[in-house]
Amino acid sequence: MPDMTRPADEGTQRDAGPVWARNDRRPRRRTLTRESIVSAAVDIADRDGLDAVSIRSVAAFLEVRPMSLYAHVSSKDDLLDLMFDQLAGESVLGDQLPKHWREALEAIARRTRDQGLAHPWTIELLVDRMQLGPNTLRVLDEWMRAVAPLAVSAEEAWSIVTAVNDHTVGYVTRVSAQRRAVPSDPAAAGEWTSTVNRYLTERADSGDYPYVGPLLRHGFAAQPDNFEAGLAFLLDSVEEKHAPHA
Repeated sequence: MPDMTRPADEGTQRDAGPVWARNDRRPRRRTLTRESIVSAAVDIADRDGLDAVSIRSVAAFLEVRPMSLYAHVSSKDDLLDLMFDQLAGESVLGDQLPKHWREALEAIARRTRDQGLAHPWTIELLVDRMQLGPNTLRVLDEWMRAVAPLAVSAEEAWSIVTAVNDHTVGYVTRVSAQRRAVPSDPAAAGEWTSTVNRYLTERADSGDYPYVGPLLRHGFAAQPDNFEAGLAFLLDSVEEKHAPHA
């Protein structure tokens, strides 16, 4: 149980085990639910970034006292885990998962990409924290279900799944970083892009970068979106090795 004398938004001490494995028997206010708290935290992160999420900010968003949240969420760490797991549950395709292994992997990868770009702060949680929630495990199970028709070993299936997932997460990380770099104001964004493109052209013209120079000369905004090409490259390799006649 958290120390109720501490500052309300500093609940970062870790309880024993993940939040889903603990039996929380504390009384709860009927005006709040764990789900409403987590949804509010997701809204704050989407609007203001992950650093803006705290017990105090969520309480203010819900117009309740910060202490009332502790009956549902023990700490900020638990809240972050619950946020990630809630979004993981929304990404499960379930009955909509295609039966063909390649189409299934494409569908999961695209859903993961779209959700990651819509909620880029999830990448921070994926990098910094081990995610073991029930919905996250459902996602992993669905990845493995997608490659089941290949009849490969569990180890080979996991290698395929992690390769496609790593490609997807890497893409989301790169695109999210590029989006953060560009100012949100259209006029400022145009000026920023022009400045960057001039710099890249100067670097290309210097002759110091003979291999990447042609790409630099095209400018920042003209770099190709290679998600689908990279995904096809990976799946072509899987098909050649494991399903040449699929």
